[in-house]
Amino acid sequence: MSISENNETKSDLKFSEVENKIDIFIKNYDFNQYRVHEALYCFEEDVLSEIVTLLHNCKLPKKYNSYKDVLREYLVPKLSLSNNDLLVFADDMIYAKLFFQLESKDNQERRACGLSPELLEQYKHQFFSQKTHKEDILELLPFVIEDVLTFRKLTPAEFKKTFVITLVNLVEIIVIAHTSLNNLQEVRGLSYYLLREMFDEIMLIIAEDILFHFSNADRKAIEFLSHFSLNETIDSRGNRYKANPILDESNHAWNMTTIRSTLLQHKRAKQALYDKRNALITIKKKLEAHKIAQKEIKNHILLKEKEFGDVEAKIHSLHKTLQKLQDSTTEEVTFTENGEEKIFQRNVLIAKLFKKEDAYLLEKNKHKKALEEMELKIANKQKDIDIWERKYDEGKALLKNIESNGHPIDKQYERIQRALAKTLASR
Repeated sequence: MSISENNETKSDLKFSEVENKIDIFIKNYDFNQYRVHEALYCFEEDVLSEIVTLLHNCKLPKKYNSYKDVLREYLVPKLSLSNNDLLVFADDMIYAKLFFQLESKDNQERRACGLSPELLEQYKHQFFSQKTHKEDILELLPFVIEDVLTFRKLTPAEFKKTFVITLVNLVEIIVIAHTSLNNLQEVRGLSYYLLREMFDEIMLIIAEDILFHFSNADRKAIEFLSHFSLNETIDSRGNRYKANPILDESNHAWNMTTIRSTLLQHKRAKQALYDKRNALITIKKKLEAHKIAQKEIKNHILLKEKEFGDVEAKIHSLHKTLQKLQDSTTEEVTFTENGEEKIFQRNVLIAKLFKKEDAYLLEKNKHKKALEEMELKIANKQKDIDIWERKYDEGKALLKNIESNGHPIDKQYERIQRALAKTLASR
C-alpha cells in the first residue's frame, strides 16, 4: 500500500493531511506479522518509511519533539499498548514490549520468579556466555532514556512510578530476542537476574544524562532536578511535592546551587583535560612531521651520495687514463669517446682530459657541499625531533597522571551522580 504523493514538499504538506494519510496506513497495516513473541513486536523502521518521509516533509506541531512522538500516538492504540508497555525507537528498529503480570507467593519467590539462582546462572552462561547481554542492554538504553525515561516528559514522581517496569521491559526485549526461552516465568526470572546485576550501572547512566543536560542549562533538566530539595515544592501543574533531597553516601544533601557549582567546575576540568589531549595530539603530529621531513632529507642524502660516488668513480677512471697517456711515448692514441673510437694527438687528448677533470672536480665539490648542507639539516631536524619528543613524553606523562588520578572535582561529581542515581531509584 503506497501513501506517497509526487511533488509534495515541506512547504505544501500540511500536518492535517499527513495525519489522514498516517491514519489510513496504520489502520490497514498488519503489524501482527512482526510479533516475534507474545510479549514483543520487532519491526524495522523501513516498514514505516513512507510515513516517516511524510513527517519529515511537513512542519510538526510544537507539542511533538520529533516524528517519533507522532508515530507513538498512532502505534500505542494500534498495538493496544498500556502504560506499563514499552515502545522504543532504536536505530532503524522499533520494539514494542508488552508487560505481563506473573503470580507470586512471596518476596523471595517474586525476586527470582520461583527459579533457582543456579538455573538463572546456567541460562546466563548458555545464552550470554560472552556477557553480550551487557552490551545489548547498554546499546538500547540510550533510546529508552531519550524516548521514555526522560526528564523532558516525566516529573520525578512519574519517573519513580515507571522506571522499574520500563527497565524490566528493556531487559526482557534482550532476553526474548537473544534466547530460546518461551516460558514467561523464565523470561521474567532471567530478566530480573540480569537487571539486578546491571541496575546500579544503568541508574548511574540515567543520572549522568540528567546532570549533563543540567550542566548545559537545559530548562527541562533544571526543572526536573528542582523537585529534589529540602523543602516542599510545587510544580508548574500545581502539584505539591514533599521534601526529597539528593543524599549521598555520607547523608549530605545536594541542592541546586552546590550541584550547579560542582558541575560547572567538573565541566571546566573536563574541557581542560580535552584541551590537553588535543594539545598532545598536535604535538604528536608536529613530531611525526619532523620525522617525515628528516626521512625525506635522508633519502635525498642517499641519492646525493650515489651521485657523489659516481663522480668519484669517473675521476678515478680519468686519472688512470691520464697516467697511461703520460707514460706513453706515441704521438697519436686511440680513445673511445661517447661510445665511438677516435684517434687523438696525445697532448691534445691529455689537455682535453684535464679540462674534463676540472668539470668532474667542480661537480664533486658541488655534491660535497650539498651533502654537508643536508647533513646539517639532518642534525638540526634531529634537534627539533628531540625537543618535540621531550614535549610529547612530558605531555603524555602528565595526561596519564591526570587520567589515572583524576581531577579532585571528579570525585565530587561522582558523589552527586551516585546520590542522584540512588534518589531516583528510591521508591
